Amino acid sequence: MNKVAVAERYVSLRCANSDLRVVAGAGVDPSGFTLLAVLRNEMYFLPHFLAHYRRLGVERFVFLDDRSFDGSREYLCQQSDAVIVESGRRYGEVVEMISPAGGKVRKIRMIHLWRSLLHDLFVPNRWAVQVDLDELVHLPQGMNFQDVVAQLDRRDARAVWGVMLDVYPKDIEELAGQEGASRLDMTRTWYFDGEPHLRLRTNRRPRVIHPGARTRLYSEYGVNRLTHLPTSKRRRKTRHILGKILPGFEPLTYNAIWKPVLLKWGRGCYFKNSHICNLSASSRYLFPIQHFRLTGSLYQKIQIGLRENSYHNDSADHRVLSELLRTMKERNGSFLYPKSRPFDCFDDLSATRNALGF
Repeated sequence: MNKVAVAERYVSLRCANSDLRVVAGAGVDPSGFTLLAVLRNEMYFLPHFLAHYRRLGVERFVFLDDRSFDGSREYLCQQSDAVIVESGRRYGEVVEMISPAGGKVRKIRMIHLWRSLLHDLFVPNRWAVQVDLDELVHLPQGMNFQDVVAQLDRRDARAVWGVMLDVYPKDIEELAGQEGASRLDMTRTWYFDGEPHLRLRTNRRPRVIHPGARTRLYSEYGVNRLTHLPTSKRRRKTRHILGKILPGFEPLTYNAIWKPVLLKWGRGCYFKNSHICNLSASSRYLFPIQHFRLTGSLYQKIQIGLRENSYHNDSADHRVLSELLRTMKERNGSFLYPKSRPFDCFDDLSATRNALGF
């Protein structure tokens, strides 16, 4: 089977596995600049998320709601610029798909298939932002996404990388004090690791320079993520780490800190996972993403993740975060280190080389 036939077969199977249906917002103007996201129980973030991206020029939000029960769907149905989509499948379900890269059958989680399908259905051959609800992309003061894509079109670019900068409070006591809060508190001081995280490369994913706050904290508090992986995954991960570290001295990372956040989708495009797609990203631009993983909502997310066990690698990320919070509580630990910086504005991100091309 030649490459064109494989690609067509993949697209056909992708469509066959789609049961997405619009349940609200069908009348929202489809020509508006669009943001795509998958959510479940995100009322903690939604009000600020919507306000933030409206300021950056988003005119239509397309949300795939994975059976929220905290009022997220009802809230979104009240928004005049939101389209709500649902599926009979679940985030962690696995389906068999032909690989568009080689024609072999492989297993893919629905979340990755959903990302591709949302682009297929709502923004074919158009630019769109794709983020999660705890991720806020930042642009220079006065700039919006329409300004950025105009520059990208002049350079014939098709995608832009984002760097996920975990933000955090001062210490575990302050984080614990946010547990049970109904909304993200943006009036607090949020810190980030104030050093360059990625180096952009042509036609390759970015090279990691600094592995991010969570990897740093796991190291500082002696938390080993590998012990939370299934045995088979642990062996493969160990081999992967050794192969990555020894030849090129790239820092060990426990979580991907890069993702394509702005894409101009086409028929042959697909997501390999949530952090990699087959579009070649610009080596000029890097979007900073304020990633609110370490907030008061984390306690509830860990509880749900461990109970449902439907997330990646048997919810390993929730298990290792739970161990980190427990260890930090025992030691009355701080999230800060010598290079921590308070986040105030875009210039803070640019000054630390976590925003490029602007």
